Amino acid sequence: MDLVDLVTVAAAFLTPPIAFLAALWARRSGRQAADATVVSGVNQAHGSVTAARVQTRGELELRQQAALADTSAAFLRASDALARTVEQLPGLALEERHAQLASRGMAVETALGPLELLAPPGLLRHAKALREYCRTLEKLALDRAVLRSAVQALEDGWCPLNAETCDHDHHSAAFVAWQFLLEWPGWEDEERWRDRGLLEYCLQESQCMSEREIAGVLAVVDRVPAAWSRMIGGLVRDPLMEQFVSLRTPFIEAARSAQPLMPTAEPDGARAWASNAVGV
Repeated sequence: MDLVDLVTVAAAFLTPPIAFLAALWARRSGRQAADATVVSGVNQAHGSVTAARVQTRGELELRQQAALADTSAAFLRASDALARTVEQLPGLALEERHAQLASRGMAVETALGPLELLAPPGLLRHAKALREYCRTLEKLALDRAVLRSAVQALEDGWCPLNAETCDHDHHSAAFVAWQFLLEWPGWEDEERWRDRGLLEYCLQESQCMSEREIAGVLAVVDRVPAAWSRMIGGLVRDPLMEQFVSLRTPFIEAARSAQPLMPTAEPDGARAWASNAVGV
């Protein structure tokens, strides 16, 4: 048997194993490709689930921040409405004051409830401080209205020329009563007891107020509230409203800081933070 025959015989014996190995290799390669496809599909599925979870968390955070923005703005509006009512109370009729004040105070308490569920600790601390001051305003508002409306009425009853030198009975009485009201809390008890009758006479003689209004002033005069000077204020300053603004401002700043994902205002102004500022 020559070399050619040997090669032919060897090739005949080797062909089945080679074919088998080739088939085995092809099968293995196909299985690896299938496994890679499965792994790729699983990874893609995991990626889709993760992306969906991230998107869901992001949407949830946005919804939570939108809810926080709405509740914060509602609380701020309620607080501002109370402060404006306290400012405007001296100009209202006596029978209207209590009802106006009570509704505004209740609105502040109601608006704080949802905020307590949503606000982070820092924001909630500022909200509660503002709420407590709103309670103080509500407590002092009626006495403040009595004193400030009396002061305004007496100023309107002064002499239009020179109140200090005028000898008109009504004008002089208005000026003296005005001085008494401004200086009353700084006097000793004996001085107030001594001049209380003179104050009542001047209030009546000024003819600036009705008997009911005078009775209201005298009721406050007899109690001499500790916050008298803050309630009556001055020609320029209004300490009660200044304190409100000093608590309102950090609340707004904390509310903005608590919502980094939310815009400070939307095109239609629905998310505008500062409601009408309280004039001081």
